[in-house]
Amino acid sequence: MTMTAEAGGAFGASEAGRARLTGKMGAFSLALTVLAFSAPLTTVSGYIPVALMFGGVASPLVFLIVTVMILIFSVGYVTLNTTVKRPGDFYSFISYGLGKEAGLGSGLMAAVAYFLILTGVASYFGVSAADFHREITGHAFSWYWYALFCWLAVGMLGYLNVELSAKVLTWVMVAEVIVCLLFAFGVLQGGGESGIASVDAFTPGELSKPGVNLPFAMLFVVSFFMGFEATALFRDEVKFPDTTIPRATYGAVIFIGCIYTLCAFAMIMAYGGSVQAVASNSPASMFSGALSSFSEGPVHLMISVLILTSSFACILSIHNVLSRYLYNLGTDGALPAFLASVHEKHGSPYKASVSVSVLVLLVLMPFITLKVKPDLLYGQLSGVGTAGVICLLTMVNVSALVWYFAKGRANKASFLKSFLAPTVSTIFFVSLMVLVAKHFELLVGGEPGERVWMLYAILVVQVVGMILAGFYRKTKPETFARLGRAHHG
Repeated sequence: MTMTAEAGGAFGASEAGRARLTGKMGAFSLALTVLAFSAPLTTVSGYIPVALMFGGVASPLVFLIVTVMILIFSVGYVTLNTTVKRPGDFYSFISYGLGKEAGLGSGLMAAVAYFLILTGVASYFGVSAADFHREITGHAFSWYWYALFCWLAVGMLGYLNVELSAKVLTWVMVAEVIVCLLFAFGVLQGGGESGIASVDAFTPGELSKPGVNLPFAMLFVVSFFMGFEATALFRDEVKFPDTTIPRATYGAVIFIGCIYTLCAFAMIMAYGGSVQAVASNSPASMFSGALSSFSEGPVHLMISVLILTSSFACILSIHNVLSRYLYNLGTDGALPAFLASVHEKHGSPYKASVSVSVLVLLVLMPFITLKVKPDLLYGQLSGVGTAGVICLLTMVNVSALVWYFAKGRANKASFLKSFLAPTVSTIFFVSLMVLVAKHFELLVGGEPGERVWMLYAILVVQVVGMILAGFYRKTKPETFARLGRAHHG
């Protein structure tokens, strides 16, 4: 069924677009496209030290545990993908199991959550680029000039076919991974610091040592995997989606888990038994300090440049993901129909992409006009977006279980893939959501309870979406019937 057939009946071919999204990405390209979301080098240099604050020497084991849990989630996730056969990701999958009301709410919440993360990383790029320029030349332009340059470049790439973005992301990802591996193997080859045995990092007993806060450590580590779930959004733009998407999803999770576990282990070996104290006192300099000690060459300059390219790749990846959410919602009529337009030459959701660019610019403009650093964007709001994605992951698990009991058992669905895996994953993610609700300051800063209203605000988006779906049910039944990418009534 073409996009025109799905959306054009209500809105007209001229509004809905005359083509559908196209592309021929394989599993490798798709995996790298979503891996860029997690910004591996930025995570290793800036965020793994945060995990080390809570996990200490046991952090590599925490990474392995979380990797296993995300893989268990992925089992139920890709099972839904092959069952639903729609590119809506959270939106389609939750609609399929929990109903169109919950599905539309999740689609809007996903769009808002990704948008918050996108604006946060875009502003962070501008501030970081200005600081880097000032460091090497002694002067720099205001942060927003760098952010606007990044905004323009990402907007142009997002307008074109996704395969061009995939090629750009591939080269950036290769460079990031090379640096991460050089760091890890440089430390291991150099022997690291004395005072800690290599096996300690993988000893379960370390998890119960004083100073180790396992729940908090797991919460941060889960946030490092953000983006792997977006593989299903590109269903129309890959070859053989029923095999490509599962391979890319599993591959992305395994790769993220392995590279981060290895780098966390190398960081521990570099600092020895004092790693938790160093992480608490000077997290920003941990990676560059360890790399300088165990590697040769202009390390700091190289790392600074690659962190900027890592941030750029992350922005491009999120931009593409958000564009496809708006495209899917536009295709179904939940949002204005022009968002469903597909470029005749590039096969891209170009109007949705331009809309994302315009929205990002509108958020940046007050900070540009007032000429102030956008701390709010790359601090609190990015944390709110992360909480929203964790909530959506939880809802997908519940959706998979509801579908299993409603239809899956009758259709001889796999007990292991459709029930056991989502059950284990649901317990894990519900526990994380409870932790987020009780300690929201971990993601957004501030005093305990001070900014919990931000969490309620993102949850309100879910409620608004459900109310909107109810409105469509009563007043626009043809639109309601198409919600969730128009499947199974």
